[in-house]
Amino acid sequence: MLENVFKERQEEGNSGLPPPRSRKTSPISAALLVPLFLLLLVALVIYLFGWISLDRRGAFELLRDTRASSGERRALTAFELSRLESYDFLPGQRQQFLRETENLLHGEAGGDPRVRRALAIVLGRTAVPSSVPVLQEAAEDSDSETQIYALWALGAIADPRALDTLIEHLRSDDPGVRKTAAFALGELSDSRATAPLRVALQDSTPDVTWNAAISLARLGDESAVPTLLAILSREVSGEDVSPGQQEALRINAIRALKGIHDETVRATLRRVADSDPSPRIRSEALTALEGRSPPPFRPALDVAAPR
Repeated sequence: MLENVFKERQEEGNSGLPPPRSRKTSPISAALLVPLFLLLLVALVIYLFGWISLDRRGAFELLRDTRASSGERRALTAFELSRLESYDFLPGQRQQFLRETENLLHGEAGGDPRVRRALAIVLGRTAVPSSVPVLQEAAEDSDSETQIYALWALGAIADPRALDTLIEHLRSDDPGVRKTAAFALGELSDSRATAPLRVALQDSTPDVTWNAAISLARLGDESAVPTLLAILSREVSGEDVSPGQQEALRINAIRALKGIHDETVRATLRRVADSDPSPRIRSEALTALEGRSPPPFRPALDVAAPR
């Protein structure tokens, strides 16, 4: 018996390694792997199904699904329609899509305001003058958010027929409506908006004042300069102004000041271009100083999913 033990030890010494031990998978580990695999498989199927069934639908399909559905599905489908990356149509389809969207918005009066908001955004993004009448109607909606999106859309279309509607909404009791109307008037580039915007420059709500100043500067009115210089000097603050919103506001102020030929303005832009901590702000100031055309103005229009 000792001889056998000795032979086993000698064989171990010759190999330089201990004898191999068999590895066995724990029954508990094996039992956990099966449901984990099934869970991952189900998650993948849900993801792929959602991607195929919702995100890949085109504008016409989403519009007609909005018209045919009801309740939460109707609101969510309209929201997805408003969030499409682009509205690409075959020849002859664009006018049909716009006509159906305008008719749906008109017929939605008194219905779900979430659907009306989304449809107003769609018409603003497609930006065709034929949509002005139905958007003017939506601007009188009982829901203030629908009014805001309709006014934004009218500004995006920039049709002079919207001037009186936008000026009227500068007197709204809702600050969000006044702010949007002030911004949209700058899109129209109509000097008749100058006098009412100067009144809005004295508004008690900072957002309204800032947007009025931006629009006045876009119209070449220098009464906006002190307010815009204060924005550039970071002299604006508030509990509701996030860092991202403040940067967007400063960018719009720089783009608006591009059309003001004043040495104080140019000196401020040079200082901002040289020393502002934000690379994006420095780039915008340099673009304005060089007289290059900046990208379009972007309002702080927050579009939330329907709740």
